[in-house]
Amino acid sequence: MTGRRRAGLLAVACLAAATVLSGQTAGAQLLREVKPVYPEQLQKQNQQGNVLLMGRIDVSGKVQDIRPLAASNELFVGPSVAAVKNWQFRPARRNGKPVDIAVNIGIRFRLQNEQRGQIPRAILSNIAIFPADATGKKTGDEGFPIRRGGDARLRAEAVLDVPPPDHAHEFAVRVDAISPTDKRYVVYDDRVSAKVKITELAIPVTSKIGSDWEDGVWMLRFFVDGADAGGGQFWLAADPDRFDFVRAMPKK
Repeated sequence: MTGRRRAGLLAVACLAAATVLSGQTAGAQLLREVKPVYPEQLQKQNQQGNVLLMGRIDVSGKVQDIRPLAASNELFVGPSVAAVKNWQFRPARRNGKPVDIAVNIGIRFRLQNEQRGQIPRAILSNIAIFPADATGKKTGDEGFPIRRGGDARLRAEAVLDVPPPDHAHEFAVRVDAISPTDKRYVVYDDRVSAKVKITELAIPVTSKIGSDWEDGVWMLRFFVDGADAGGGQFWLAADPDRFDFVRAMPKK
């Protein structure tokens, strides 16, 4: 066998091994979604809104440690939690092994009439947070821990629902990264334009990971025109494989 042919076969073997390894690491996939029951009182009052929940998807694909982060109305929270408890995921895998990951879940309550989308205030409807490289490009799936010293940045892809303005409008948006010990870092501060009648805005956020950021469960909090608009969690550690995020999860 010639040296060139041996080198070619080695390259093919390495590519195949890398493909297998890549296939063995994947994020969670939703298999069964249960819709929440619309609270009758709010439905009669034509009230619409969102709920933001955080938790973790365990190795069996169930959502555990569910905690509400924000809600347009507290009466939306109970039905949202009850529904999500019955969701089923294909669990995330790392190197072929099921692993726990962080999850952020947004629930919308909308009426199927001409008032659809008329919510009382700006609030997120979805947020996904990823590890990222120095350019802000994703280096892992949603919910996977961010490795301090390995992943240069985090990337958040958020959808902000807003009461549809009757004229072009700008919203002042600030995002804080909040550590497990409540240290705060401003990672985004800008004005976002909304066209007439628009009901949602995509807001991508990338932030450098500070060398002094502590291990644990972090939060991203969004503020719109100074008011809390919800947020999401991300997991961060210098050695995520050894850090016990399950124990660190807030339980209340």
